[in-house]
Amino acid sequence: MKNKLRKPLCICLIFIVLTAAFTFSANAADDATRYQNSETGYRAVIIDELDLLTDSEESQLALDMAPITAYGNIAFWTTMEQTSNEIDSARLKRKELFGFSSAGIFAVNMSVKKLTIQSYGDINSVITDSYARSITDNVKNYASTGDYYTCAQMAFQQIYTKLDGGTISEPLKVTGCVVFAVMIALILALGIAFSPRFNPLLKDAEIQYPSRARAKGSVSEVTNIAFVGKTTTYRPPRPVYIPSGSSGGSSCSSCSSGSSCSSCSSGSSCSSCGGGGCGSGGSSSF
Repeated sequence: MKNKLRKPLCICLIFIVLTAAFTFSANAADDATRYQNSETGYRAVIIDELDLLTDSEESQLALDMAPITAYGNIAFWTTMEQTSNEIDSARLKRKELFGFSSAGIFAVNMSVKKLTIQSYGDINSVITDSYARSITDNVKNYASTGDYYTCAQMAFQQIYTKLDGGTISEPLKVTGCVVFAVMIALILALGIAFSPRFNPLLKDAEIQYPSRARAKGSVSEVTNIAFVGKTTTYRPPRPVYIPSGSSGGSSCSSCSSGSSCSSCSSGSSCSSCGGGGCGSGGSSSF
């Protein structure tokens, strides 16, 4: 009799614990809400676990975050959480706060000294991985000097600028393009320098060398070459393309729980993950 009752009691206990955990996280999110857009219902949430901001700075930062709520929920989070992937860590926090609604989070992880922007939904369609990394790169100097309010303020201002159709500075992308252009120019210059067609010195050497070699008898002309025997041509097998979704969506099965989204790091599509939830992000060290 006891064995028959044990299984139902365990199921009831697990259900009660999960319900309590969900209620606690929802209440925690409501307590951390500093602003709610009356038209969209989206919220601005500040969770400063490390007290990097003063009370007045938190109040001012909520005003800086408010315009973003026209496009989705937004959160500021400071943590000492030790993690091997700061983007996954921010993703989990964003899902804990806002679920599968349009949302973004700016996280300051002091354990790994990383600034992270992670987003989902309408915000993610604009704040891509590239823009997330550019924004964190633009503001990391403020974090390195300990000015966390200005760091967060500038990050949220740039997020809103992009969402509102504006442009932001992307110095690393410009630097990368310049380096790529220099490399291409160098390759072309070397190609021209070592091409007999364009280099007269190489062209003269190509003309003179055969005549000298022929005079010394080191060059012989061979004509009427015939091959006897059988030749075999090797053709490698054609590669077979297997779509990533061919496994029945198992590559994203962990997205629904939020434990890991490495297979959805691009954030382009996660329709097989119970309606989405991965999103993308970018981070920078400071």
